[in-house]
Amino acid sequence: MACAESAVIMKTKTLKSKIIACLCFFSTAAWAMPAAAELQVSFQYMLSDFSGTIRSQWAQLGFDQKNKEVYTFNQGGNEVRIFNEQGMEIFTFGEESEMISATDIAIGENGDIYLLPRLNSALSIEILDYRGEHAGTLAIQNIPAQLQGFSADRLEFRDGIFYLVNSRSSKIITANREGEFLQLHDVGSRLLEIAEEQDPERKRNLELELSSFCVGGQGEMYFTVPVLFAAFKLDRDGELESFGRAGSGPGKFGVVAGIACDGNGNIYVADRLRSVVMVFDRNFQFQGEFGYRGGQDDNLVVPNELAVDETAGRVFVAQGANRGVSVYKINFEQTP
Repeated sequence: MACAESAVIMKTKTLKSKIIACLCFFSTAAWAMPAAAELQVSFQYMLSDFSGTIRSQWAQLGFDQKNKEVYTFNQGGNEVRIFNEQGMEIFTFGEESEMISATDIAIGENGDIYLLPRLNSALSIEILDYRGEHAGTLAIQNIPAQLQGFSADRLEFRDGIFYLVNSRSSKIITANREGEFLQLHDVGSRLLEIAEEQDPERKRNLELELSSFCVGGQGEMYFTVPVLFAAFKLDRDGELESFGRAGSGPGKFGVVAGIACDGNGNIYVADRLRSVVMVFDRNFQFQGEFGYRGGQDDNLVVPNELAVDETAGRVFVAQGANRGVSVYKINFEQTP
């Protein structure tokens, strides 16, 4: 009997030891885990001149990372405005000039301005200097036969590469700074497969148009597709990932539009319907959102296009209702 009791006591002590060891392990693991990042957002200002806020309707945005200048392009007025780091206009051109009608703008490393012509059957890019003077035309060369007649309505430039996007066909071509064709990315068929998975009956009626497009620091491409309630990441090897879910709550997608990314891999997505900008980390985990519809300075009205100052944590948001461009400061504070 004593031996049996002794065995029970030994088993109990052993079990307690294991429980204590497990608790110690998880406690140590918890302390070893990196601190979570809490999103801190503060409204800074509206892009302005000495008369006050400059009103614009869904302007296209470009950012010169070297000189910390933001560019707005008003398609309706065919006008380019340049703002300094404090958000004050320093130069404007185009409204009364013979500047070619364009659909998008991109900024080069040396301050060159690239415009994508509206009627662009030859697939070319107009180059302007920092004062808006015409500096040349770059024709895209050696386009494969199956892409003859390709047209683009979106333009990005990063690390010496041009990205030309046809939003309706979901095709993206790349070219070097000399205009030599490099690669085609055709994601249209893959988006149709995703649409069919969501709703086979609805697939045939969908217009899978890309709403916005940007390029990250590793050459990865991001874009939004409103009818799929999703944002996508396409890496340089062609791997396609998606994130987002339809809904009206925080982090959910209503009518997604602009997309941008910063130097730390964070992704910013504008939602026209919900009037917010959502922030996701590089793993597509929702970090928070800001804006919200209203008339206060820090509110947003139908946000559309985004640009990011990758090193200073500023986000530029172009809005509807002729409201203009709002600038926010983003911080990710570590919390225990």
